[in-house]
Amino acid sequence: MKQTLTQLIEQKESLFRDQWRSSVEVLRDRVELFSSDSPVFAKVHRLMLSVIAIVENKESAEQAVDAQLRPIVFRLREIQSTHQLSSTEMVVMLFLMRNVLKSMIEDPALETPDHHAHEALKQASNLMNRLGLVFFENAMRLGEEDAGQHDVLAIEYALLYERTRQIAITDRLTGLYNFGYFLERLKEEKMRAERYHRLLSLIIFDIDHFKKYNDANGHPAGNEVLKKIAEILKEEAREVDIVARYGGEEMVVVLPETGRKRAAELAERIRERIASTVFNHMESQPLKKVTVSAGVATYPVDAANEEALVKRADTSLYEAKSGGRNRVIAYDPGNRVTIRYQAPREVSKVALVGNFNNWDKEVDIMQPQDDGVFQTTLPLAPGTYHYKFVLNDLEWIVDPANPQKTGDGWGGENSVLRVIA
Repeated sequence: MKQTLTQLIEQKESLFRDQWRSSVEVLRDRVELFSSDSPVFAKVHRLMLSVIAIVENKESAEQAVDAQLRPIVFRLREIQSTHQLSSTEMVVMLFLMRNVLKSMIEDPALETPDHHAHEALKQASNLMNRLGLVFFENAMRLGEEDAGQHDVLAIEYALLYERTRQIAITDRLTGLYNFGYFLERLKEEKMRAERYHRLLSLIIFDIDHFKKYNDANGHPAGNEVLKKIAEILKEEAREVDIVARYGGEEMVVVLPETGRKRAAELAERIRERIASTVFNHMESQPLKKVTVSAGVATYPVDAANEEALVKRADTSLYEAKSGGRNRVIAYDPGNRVTIRYQAPREVSKVALVGNFNNWDKEVDIMQPQDDGVFQTTLPLAPGTYHYKFVLNDLEWIVDPANPQKTGDGWGGENSVLRVIA
């Protein structure tokens, strides 16, 4: 009976291992060139600076091609030809450069002056990643020997693609993501939250009396306010959050894996910071300062899908505006659910955790009552929730008073809470 290729390779495992080790040794010897303090680093450093210059360039993508992309292509070809690097080795070098730029984003020693510097490093890292993919794809498609002769145009297109992609998803005035990208990412994050049973929160901000500010001071002054508030949002948001311009004077923050309370806390911190920030001509505003109102909503405890989530956050924003402005309102689903725990022994702290608060034991602390029972009341939309109690920050237990249980996926159980409208 004729052997299949799979069977043959399985029988020749030792040969396969020898070939693997030999290839690794060859690559390691070649990559040693990168670790030495050689002219390679000087060229790589110049290449990094050229790439960062692209993402800092505020001109159009076409101008970026003419003014900056060709020198980058030249430097890449120079490095490859001077040091006789294969396309595989170029891939390794470019991915190393990508990792360096990613590491610098989190390195406190860099002391980047503002959020723009972090954004530039992120975009430069993306460019390095795409360049690495271009070299890899060309090597696979054309072969190691021919790839070097055909990849110049592909490199230019890769750089142009990354540059135009960034322009396409960015609001030109504020530097935030634009409305289209916001909708796209909100849908993606909702699907991810649904798949992994996590929370997703949305904050919508609106500048109070912005028309009055524009009428009194002119649109250029209003644009400066928009840009400064956008900077504050980007600085206060986490790396994983999506900050976008929703339209006009409205901006949004999408917060993956974040519950209602944490989102409201961030919104309040941003509101306070904006209210305490000095803006030009702010004396023309009713409160003699620039302020914002904010609405907060969370999936799935407030809304069943991303469209409803936007509506819930917008409803909360309207409530904040009609209630006097300069305030944060989190959406209230209307239902109130009280959960109690009778401790059989002395306990100093009881927290309620569940899929309604991302299992965060610092969010919903239960309050001790006169009868010794710990109790908390939550606003929850109709639905089915899973929960536990955490005693003294250490012991996780199900609710002994609730007979409805389900597996928690870790060999234990969760209590089941069904909320009806």
